[in-house]
Amino acid sequence: MGRDDPEHRAARARFAQSEALLLDWDGCVAIGDKPDPLAIELMLERLDRVAIVSNNSTHLPEDFCQVLAKSGLTLPPSRVVLAGVEALKRALETGARRVMVVGDGRMKAYGRNHGLNIVQDEADLVVRLRDPRFSYARLERAANSLKAGARLIVANPDLTHPGCNGRIVPETGSLLAALTACVGDIEREIVGKPQPRLFDRACGALQASPENAVMIGDNPATDIAGAEAFGLGSILIGARSGLGFEDLPAVPGPSAVRRLFARR
Repeated sequence: MGRDDPEHRAARARFAQSEALLLDWDGCVAIGDKPDPLAIELMLERLDRVAIVSNNSTHLPEDFCQVLAKSGLTLPPSRVVLAGVEALKRALETGARRVMVVGDGRMKAYGRNHGLNIVQDEADLVVRLRDPRFSYARLERAANSLKAGARLIVANPDLTHPGCNGRIVPETGSLLAALTACVGDIEREIVGKPQPRLFDRACGALQASPENAVMIGDNPATDIAGAEAFGLGSILIGARSGLGFEDLPAVPGPSAVRRLFARR
């Protein structure tokens, strides 16, 4: 379908009528933490009404703010809603006494600093995040805690996300598959998209009702299905739809963006 087909016209209308914008990060605003200049321009146009909603589980909101600041955009951490951080907050809400965080060291430190009792073994709650240093030893400890009856919280179900130069980045869901290969398809609580928690947090940060907001993302299963289930409008961009930031109203073309950055 072309960019002037009814589906794309409807997407542009949803964008134009929205009062708040929720934006996915990986594969949408950025690839490999390099923001798309057109995405930056869109965010600058509506800076007071924008939030990042990402299934990222290896970084903190402040990390995203620093990346955006390099492009001349100031966004408060309260408007960067991340699955990893929310998974750790959810772990705290459960009141679990012994929590194993299978993830990056900085995320473990974040959980510890916010009151979680982080343990290496014999946990009563396992939190599965994306773990760039995932190892056999970590798999063995997590699997045995789950076998002994620990609950499981998972940041997101994504298997991969887009990386630079067409590469794929293994995500939390692919590491979860290693656990389920050991202990079976056990019950788990998913925190990130497509579940409602991240959308709810973002709408709260923007003081926006779902019917007046729109989610823009590149993943039909998480960004789009999750947004629509929560009552948000949605716009799918990228290869699956043929729609890009350049097709949305009030977003200048590439030459205007180059002039914008040239002035900085």
